[in-house]
Amino acid sequence: MPQHMFGPDPVHENRVLRSLKALRMQLGHKGSSAILGVRSSFAHLSDASMDKVEFDRWLSLNGLHMSTHDIDTMCNYFDVDGHGHLNIEAFLSGIRGDLNDRRMSIVLKAFAKADPEDTGFCHTTDLMANFNVAMMPEVRKGTLSEESAKEVFLHRLEGTADVLESNISKEQFVDYYSWLACSIISDDTFVDLVETAWSVSEADVDEDRFNMCVQVLMGWADEKVKGVTDEVKQKQLMRTTLQHFDLENKGSLFMPQFMQATHRMSCSMSEEIAQLFFDKFAVEGKLDYYVMTEALYS
Repeated sequence: MPQHMFGPDPVHENRVLRSLKALRMQLGHKGSSAILGVRSSFAHLSDASMDKVEFDRWLSLNGLHMSTHDIDTMCNYFDVDGHGHLNIEAFLSGIRGDLNDRRMSIVLKAFAKADPEDTGFCHTTDLMANFNVAMMPEVRKGTLSEESAKEVFLHRLEGTADVLESNISKEQFVDYYSWLACSIISDDTFVDLVETAWSVSEADVDEDRFNMCVQVLMGWADEKVKGVTDEVKQKQLMRTTLQHFDLENKGSLFMPQFMQATHRMSCSMSEEIAQLFFDKFAVEGKLDYYVMTEALYS
């Protein structure tokens, strides 16, 4: 969230957050199409900003409501150049927000099906070959045919007329689902929607993230011993680092201690991923780092 006109003032920032939440709720009541159409609703504007009158008109045209005071607050807050105008990109970023870790993981898993080499791009043909268009809200409601829904989906991703001949970037894909997520309160519902639409599994995502964290930890140990391919030294270094956080010196760590230790080893992870380490290497509720290091270097 930007802190332009008001700086770090928590009172104004809280008011902006409440206004954005209320705006998302209004859009959510209109359905996912309204949420996904917010960006395109600004496409006809030649300027990158709006004054208060123009912003009020945009709200009215889209059937949205905001008090005069909140309009003033929003325009001041999203004023990036000091001219008293609301910057459209900053405002859109505020409405959209960011995907949390759980949602981001399943979205990236879905994109990876069409981009297995992790280039950051995929052709629309490869993308659509993995997409179950029948799961789009408009198709489920019967307002669009599957063929029409495919074109709608692609145009929402790309926003250009020649989308059927272009590539889609990972950023565009994430942006699309970031907007869609605004209308879905429950993480479980969002994850289920993406799993069904792209035939991916959250369980696979967790295992991939676990393996990635293992690679980061082992890479850290390898770098610290100057690239010497001596797994005994690497294992001992990792074990010694974990032991540093073992305040009871019993060969095991509680969750907070483990997360502090892995952060020291250049691997920041969520509690969900840390729990996978505990599922595999914990004894009586504490992670046995002797067992863990033996397993990683076996």
